[in-house]
Amino acid sequence: MHIVRIATHLKRVPVPYTKGIGLTLPQWRLLSAIAHHQSMPMKELAKASATDRALVSRTVKELLEQKLLSTASMNTGDRSLTCSITPKGEKLVNTAMPLARMLHARILLSLDTEDRVKLYEILQKLQTTLCIDENTEESK
Repeated sequence: MHIVRIATHLKRVPVPYTKGIGLTLPQWRLLSAIAHHQSMPMKELAKASATDRALVSRTVKELLEQKLLSTASMNTGDRSLTCSITPKGEKLVNTAMPLARMLHARILLSLDTEDRVKLYEILQKLQTTLCIDENTEESK
């Protein structure tokens, strides 16, 4: 129950900077992930942004309409797409990122160093467990 409650609160954390730049949380997650890499294959976006594929597809379409992203085929005749951030998208990320980092730092700095180290270790264990479960599910 504690994890669910914390997850619910963490989902609200980005709201101040996403509202300020006119993006939804899924849009922000994708845009910031792509900005971090400059471009990214669409099939990797779901994993990088911890979002399901259907939501990634809808969100990419919205970001394309806002001219924050562009897409291109990875290979001639291939249906696989690579998403790249546009100058407009990069400007938006550069505007919001300092506030996002400040909010994240405020949350993490509420823990002492020892607790932060423990938190990262616990999160790594959970992520490893979840990834193993995802890979097991995908192989079925």
